Amino acid sequence: MFERFTDRARQVIILANEEARALNHTWIGTEHIMLGLVREGQGLAAQAMAECRVELDQVRAAVVRMTGGPGEPPAGDAGHIPFTPRAKKILGLAHQEAMRRHDRHIGTEHIMLATLREGEGVAVQALVETGVAPEAVEDALEQRMQVQGAKDRSVLDRLTEPGDQVIRNTLRRHVEDRRLLTQVLESLDSLHRRLDAMGAPPDPGK
Repeated sequence: MFERFTDRARQVIILANEEARALNHTWIGTEHIMLGLVREGQGLAAQAMAECRVELDQVRAAVVRMTGGPGEPPAGDAGHIPFTPRAKKILGLAHQEAMRRHDRHIGTEHIMLATLREGEGVAVQALVETGVAPEAVEDALEQRMQVQGAKDRSVLDRLTEPGDQVIRNTLRRHVEDRRLLTQVLESLDSLHRRLDAMGAPPDPGK
């Protein structure tokens, strides 16, 4: 499922798992993914939430009020915590969001947009409870994605333009060399014709 995820996006999932365990929850829901997005701290999603003054402790407190915990550790095997259907839906929507934007990888920004636009999970409800409008986060995130996209295109241009220039210079040199070779051959041919007209001397030793 996570082959196309960036390292930061994968870190979000790891942190979501940690948040679920810390709250002794037997599931990983959109709320845990939201907590993971805030905790990750470096991705575009975290940057947008920081701009909107989203506080980790406040979101976590809202999640606890809405879902309960931390309580007693769950009985049985605690090695694997499954995603809720809605959390799986969010991850699927993140994949679609990346494809729609023609992005090769799925980053924290795609997960965040999917969470906000799905709109029904505990994650969005917890965000609203902290006094932050989901629309404000989405707008801040979109702006950061546009800036990042412009930077990526600029870097790509800087990487490809010198290479293109090298190719053009090489082709130009080849054309010039071919033109010079043609001139030399034409001069030799002209010289041979003149020698033939004058009568070529016999080969040495004959």
